[in-house]
Amino acid sequence: MSNFLFRAREVLEEARKNKGYVSIVGQNTKAFYGNDYLHQCSKLSTTDNCGIIDYDPTELVVRVKCGTSIMDLEKELDRNNQFLNFEPPQFFVRNESGNIEKSGSVGGMVASGLSGPGRFFYGGCRESVLGMSVLDGAGRILTFGGSVIKNVAGYDVSRLNVGALGSLGLITEVYLRTYPKPMFETTMKIPLKNMSLEEILSFLNIEQIPISATYWTTVTYEKLVDKNFLYVRISGKNITLKKSIEKISRKEKNSQELEDGTKFWSKVRNQELNFFSNKLANNVNLWRLSIPNNVELNIVSHSEMVVEWNGSLRWIKSEDDPMLIRKKISNIGGHATLYRGTEESRKKFGCFTPLDSTARRIHTNIKKVFDREGIFNPGRLYSFM
Repeated sequence: MSNFLFRAREVLEEARKNKGYVSIVGQNTKAFYGNDYLHQCSKLSTTDNCGIIDYDPTELVVRVKCGTSIMDLEKELDRNNQFLNFEPPQFFVRNESGNIEKSGSVGGMVASGLSGPGRFFYGGCRESVLGMSVLDGAGRILTFGGSVIKNVAGYDVSRLNVGALGSLGLITEVYLRTYPKPMFETTMKIPLKNMSLEEILSFLNIEQIPISATYWTTVTYEKLVDKNFLYVRISGKNITLKKSIEKISRKEKNSQELEDGTKFWSKVRNQELNFFSNKLANNVNLWRLSIPNNVELNIVSHSEMVVEWNGSLRWIKSEDDPMLIRKKISNIGGHATLYRGTEESRKKFGCFTPLDSTARRIHTNIKKVFDREGIFNPGRLYSFM
């Protein structure tokens, strides 16, 4: 048994003995995401449990410890011309010199389930998790899945932990699927002067342009983002990119290639643009809306908006009643997450879409299987967990 697991079991056992609770913390870059803890907790840090256990680039699978930095993992993948195709956001913490001290941990990446610009086109974090080991509330190490793509009979239990915010136990290590980087990539700026956003997106789909990311916003930020343009990343073979650029240029003659697409998509992925970093005004909440991509843009009133994932992901800043926003989004088959907001809104309405009675019963039963005494991360996902 590793020193980390020995210490984790000690913290867990102490909490069980004293009827206490445990908060699982990695690099703590996502502390803003999710609900507040319901109770005072003993802190269990995962930062010492870091490193790549096994990585065979030819098999496109990496086995990694939970405390490993996302940045360190991606550096190793990059050396083999591979990447995590769901592009997990890294919420950088920098020191006074501007150097990066933290980028988020693999455990937090999986526990939050957040994905970046490539999610709609490549798949999300959940699709890249092949297996994991979890320390449950009884102190047992449970292992699910493994290092091959099709190795699950019955329920794929490992993926239950993706997005569960540590409420089902401590993720100790993860098997992740890796992917070869695209052979070529470019980003097109398409003006919205002659066509609406919906028309351009429809055109791109009809023409089968190999897009791997889209981005549009209602405001101009810095010199990097102009609200008058749709930004489209195209990935694939060189000849495919050339044909795609020709199609786009014929449709909209004023389209142009972005000079530094890599820098642009890095800032989008890591939410470094001012839309996310600016302080919210009083009574304004930042919402993450996951909805069908053909829904009208102004389904919810807003002061500012960002549209990603071919229209399926909308970020809005709004003063509207949270219950009204959730009702509108629920009526069209979507989900509304209170991503950042006022303390009053977070406490009163919760960060995640409320569950119906059936879904709530399922969540409660799963929680009891993994953590019967409700020790891990109480309330972070839902108040009844």
